[in-house]
Amino acid sequence: MAIAFAACAASTPSPAPPSVAHARVAPDGPDAEQYGASKGYPIGERSTYFQVPFLVGAQSHLDEIFEARRVLRAAAPSRLARSPAEPEVRYDFRGESLGLDQYLARNPATGLLIARDNTILVERYQYARNERDRFTSFSMAKTVTSMLIGIAIAEGRIRWVDDPAAT
Repeated sequence: MAIAFAACAASTPSPAPPSVAHARVAPDGPDAEQYGASKGYPIGERSTYFQVPFLVGAQSHLDEIFEARRVLRAAAPSRLARSPAEPEVRYDFRGESLGLDQYLARNPATGLLIARDNTILVERYQYARNERDRFTSFSMAKTVTSMLIGIAIAEGRIRWVDDPAAT
C-alpha cells in the first residue's frame, strides 16, 4: 500500500508557507475504519494479512507475519536533506488539476515519498504510519534495480542489460 509517485507529476516551487518539507502524518485515510483504524490497524496472520481489515497493519509488519532476512543499516548511512519548502505537485485527472492532498484523500496509500537527488521534497503518511514504520517495497525494488543498472551502464561497469550476470 505504499506508493512512489514522482515522474508523472509536474513540480513547481510552492511560494507560501505552511508548505515546509517535513514528514506529514495523518491518523487516518480513505476508508480508514474498513482498514481497522478503531482497532489500531491490526496486523493479522498468514491466513488473513491480505484481507481488508488487516491490509494497513500487515503491510508495515510483514516481517512479523513471514520469516524475513534483516538488512542492517550502513555504519555511515547516507543522509537525505529536506527541501526548505514542499513543492506544489499537481496532476490532471478527468479534466481537473489536483494536488497531493486530493490524491491521498482518494487513494489508500500508507506512505508517499518524492525525492530528487539527495533531497526529500515530499513525505506523507496516512493511517497512523510514519517514517519509522517499515514498508514492503513490492515492485518498487524493480524500479530501484533498473535505475542502478542504468547507472552501472552509464559508468561503464556493465556494457548492456543483456550481459550475463557473470560478466
